[in-house]
Amino acid sequence: MYKTNFKPLFFLLFTFLILGHLNLKAQVIQKYDVSIAGISIGEMTAKKFDRGEETVYELSSNVSFWFFGRINLDYFTKTIYNGKMLRSANLTSTTNRGNFKSDIDWKGDHYKIQTTNYKYELDTTINRPLYFSAAVFYFQEPKQVKEFMAEAYGLPSPIEKKGDYYEVDVNGNRNRFYYKNGQLEKAVMQFPVKNYVITRKE
Repeated sequence: MYKTNFKPLFFLLFTFLILGHLNLKAQVIQKYDVSIAGISIGEMTAKKFDRGEETVYELSSNVSFWFFGRINLDYFTKTIYNGKMLRSANLTSTTNRGNFKSDIDWKGDHYKIQTTNYKYELDTTINRPLYFSAAVFYFQEPKQVKEFMAEAYGLPSPIEKKGDYYEVDVNGNRNRFYYKNGQLEKAVMQFPVKNYVITRKE
């Protein structure tokens, strides 16, 4: 009588379960509400996951608000680190009033930066590595960090600890980040079109 050998099948299933569990542990997802004047206008999702020796951060949001007419905005940022060093950041912002993008890429000894934002353009290089960027704020409190890369503007910008929050100045916009037990609870953001608040969902 033919006998089925269940050992290879069991080993394969066990391997898939273990790999799936490790992959799940390696990915962190956090959701935030986006509001203006206390009224929710959409949601932001922040993801962090490992890919080989790289750490990938993804921010995506879909919001809709009124500014001399209805504005619908889809926003996506993908930021990649190799070890602790920023390797690349690519941002796309799609609206019914126009589209914007930002590309930041390490070229061996410098970053090549090309970005367009609302009433803003930049095409430049930075000749030194950077180790913190806006996407990382959603997963790590910037203790002892003095500057970061603002992906949307392609600008290294200062970080200051003030009382119970961290303040950053990006192209004249002052943003505040509030943490509790090392986790981002709230961010108050200045923007040329509308100021808005990002609040952590439980």
